[in-house]
Amino acid sequence: MIHVYGTSHVSNESLDLIEEKIDEHDPEIVALELDFARLNALLSDQDHSSNGGPAFIRMIKAFQDFAGGKTGVMPGEEMLHAYNKSMEESREVALIDQEIQATVGKLKSIKLREKVKAFAQLVVGFIGSGGFDFNDIPEEELIDQLLFEMKFKFPDMYRVLVEERNEHMRRALLKLQENNPDSDIVAFVGAAHRKELEKQLNGKEVKTSQQTLEL
Repeated sequence: MIHVYGTSHVSNESLDLIEEKIDEHDPEIVALELDFARLNALLSDQDHSSNGGPAFIRMIKAFQDFAGGKTGVMPGEEMLHAYNKSMEESREVALIDQEIQATVGKLKSIKLREKVKAFAQLVVGFIGSGGFDFNDIPEEELIDQLLFEMKFKFPDMYRVLVEERNEHMRRALLKLQENNPDSDIVAFVGAAHRKELEKQLNGKEVKTSQQTLEL
């Protein structure tokens, strides 16, 4: 059985969610929305994924750092928490996300016009984010709205950052289940990925939970 839960990368509530769900399910395997490069960066307290990358990636990282400064939970800390808890409890950890360099490489091929538009909208988001409490968990309605806007306004970025990674994680989870048919698997992904993964995995003995927003 696969249990999929959404997390926010800068929310204290995500840390509580991870503790609760691992204790509740007592899984043999914990799957994380990470690749080896990003896990190693978290373990070494460095973020190599954004150094020298496209301006859009650096802007996302800057926004995440800004939000993390508000909550005291830095980007990726919830995934690192899940990894450390799993290691301490002798659980197997599976990294199910696409390699960050593959994602960055695909972003480089996106038209400059779309990148500039996205960059401008993120700047506006910075300016207007003062009234948003990053400790709060947004409702799924807000997640759906943000994903719809991204798909409509920035279709190539949506394809690279959301659709293709959803498909990669779906395949990874199904392969994990195929290789471990008798194991309970708990997967933690950014909540922007959770709902679509639920649809793609429908009928594959998957349980999911509506939780939080990936920033």
